[in-house]
Amino acid sequence: MQIQRPFLFSLLTLPVLAQVGGGVGGFGGPAILGRGAGAGTGQRGGADLGISFYAGVLGTYDSGLTGLQLDSNGNLLSSELKGVDATVGATGSKRLRRGNFGINYSSHYRYYTGGAVGALRANSFNNFNGTDQVVSLFTSRTLTKRSSVSSNITGLTTNRGFANIGMLPGLFQNQPNFLSPSGEVFDNRIYFASGTGEYNYQKTARLSFGASGTGMITRRTSGLLFGVNSGFANGNIGYRLSRRQTISAGYQFIAFGFTRSFGDTFGHGFFAGHSIQIGRRGQLANQVGMMRIESLGLRTVSVDPFIAALIGISSTNEVFYSKTWMPILNSSFNYRVNRLHSFDLIGSYGAGPGNGVINTARMTTAGAGYAYSGIRNLGLSVNGFYNRMSSMIGPNQIFSMFQLSASANRRISSSLFATVNTGQRKFLNSATNDFRRNSLFVSAGITWSPREVPVSIR
Repeated sequence: MQIQRPFLFSLLTLPVLAQVGGGVGGFGGPAILGRGAGAGTGQRGGADLGISFYAGVLGTYDSGLTGLQLDSNGNLLSSELKGVDATVGATGSKRLRRGNFGINYSSHYRYYTGGAVGALRANSFNNFNGTDQVVSLFTSRTLTKRSSVSSNITGLTTNRGFANIGMLPGLFQNQPNFLSPSGEVFDNRIYFASGTGEYNYQKTARLSFGASGTGMITRRTSGLLFGVNSGFANGNIGYRLSRRQTISAGYQFIAFGFTRSFGDTFGHGFFAGHSIQIGRRGQLANQVGMMRIESLGLRTVSVDPFIAALIGISSTNEVFYSKTWMPILNSSFNYRVNRLHSFDLIGSYGAGPGNGVINTARMTTAGAGYAYSGIRNLGLSVNGFYNRMSSMIGPNQIFSMFQLSASANRRISSSLFATVNTGQRKFLNSATNDFRRNSLFVSAGITWSPREVPVSIR
């Protein structure tokens, strides 16, 4: 009996892993045994899938929805809502004569029909209705026998802090998603766009050079949350020790410029990396380095008591400039037990642009994902991650959270699949604030696709 590989193999893998994106210091060196970032957008394991379309309708339940609204006591409003989530999308890749093209597109429209529970009443739930849109385009081209170029363009908008930002692809392919939105506190409309260009030159069979640049913008519609313009540049050299091992070293530069918040951040750093293929199925990559972070911002200071007595002000803001050295740590491990099982681990420590409440943050992340497709017509996945963010500019603030999710899908017919998703995200207690948001979602419905291609629909 032949086991069929199920469609929608891991419905929540991308939502979890994208938010694992750590601080600056993404792998700038070569992939496991060669130059590049692994599978491109719309690919699975580098395979040419062709372009496939899908659509689905799911009933959804969400709790812990938190907008920028206060009750009469000055506390943040939170709610539980029921509704419908409709989605369409396209994913896949196409091999060209001298390169590749890939696309991931996903569109959601979420409509809450009412049934508000808790603090949120009347028509306020309409604030959470709306659309999520994400598109990512990848292209690569071989220029000569020794050189190649590639690019990746991504755009996203969503009004959900949990799950849907996870539609950003490519974390475990070492794409530089560390500047993308991460650890969003509120369910507030956000707009994000990024563009990356990379050039690689293979001087010999063992020695290679690479350079890349990334620009990103993030905008949040609330006037209380800041946006950011981010830039990243990388130059690296890789040397292949054997068929299974590669070492790398390089230089990195980052820049954060903030809207609605005075200040900016620049960073310069150096790193060294090592990657190895373990057996035929395992891949391990590690990177260590140091980065000097230079920040300009505002901080609150106490006014001299004599001056305070004259003008009646006890504190004021002053401009400050700081320099901080911090380590760069990144590690990723992928192991495909066999064609039925796959397992991923990732961890990182570095600097990031923050989450709209704090800017220029130290970020610590860890994540794990497991997927299984050994039962006929059935696919399962389980994922989890931890994220801690502490401010480097302004008042000390710490946000830490963990997220767990699981999904199952079963084939009903050749093109229809029954889908069930669930997940929880919880902000942990912090010594610097009382924010304890706890979010839960459950969705179930039907998805259609003419092909057996594993895509994420939430």
